[in-house]
Amino acid sequence: MIQTLISPIENREVDEAANLCAEAFIQTPFTSTVMGGKGEKEVKNLRRGMKMLLKAPGQVLVAKEGEQMVGVMRMVQWPDCQKSTPKGLASLPGIIFGGKAFRNVIYFRKRWAEHDPKEPHWHIDPLCVLPEKQGQGIGSELLTHFCEIVDKDGLLAYLETEQEQNERLYNRFGFKTKESEHIFGEKNVFMWRNGEIG
Repeated sequence: MIQTLISPIENREVDEAANLCAEAFIQTPFTSTVMGGKGEKEVKNLRRGMKMLLKAPGQVLVAKEGEQMVGVMRMVQWPDCQKSTPKGLASLPGIIFGGKAFRNVIYFRKRWAEHDPKEPHWHIDPLCVLPEKQGQGIGSELLTHFCEIVDKDGLLAYLETEQEQNERLYNRFGFKTKESEHIFGEKNVFMWRNGEIG
């Protein structure tokens, strides 16, 4: 069995990490709706957006099996997480995502920002696993690392997801769904964690 190693991202790995995130997210109905499809153009635009997000304030960790990157997680402390919400995104040129997709991103990030806790917390945004490696415990390893940091700080943790299987995974790590909202026809849930697992 190949051991998964988790380490801080290096500058030379940002492109690879952005590509991994784009591959993972374009598969979901919500993201493909936001981007306007699953084609090469949409993946390219999503990759650009993910690269900017991974370069935003916060800590980015990558999971590797040997030389292969298999997972990515960005964790950011409040209030820096607000810098990747509409106020920050609105300063970007629309060509980053393309016209309609850009408007869609601004809209859903604005809706997400309404649910973001207004008190000190750690925020996961995003957590991605390579599609062919999903369901193999990589997301759990990244979450374990995240929870150790959060518990050391004694802070609230927060995330958003629109995937039911992810909601179940986050439940195992102490996250509870506090609110939900349908956006572009998909149920988005907003999850908080107040302390250690169990």
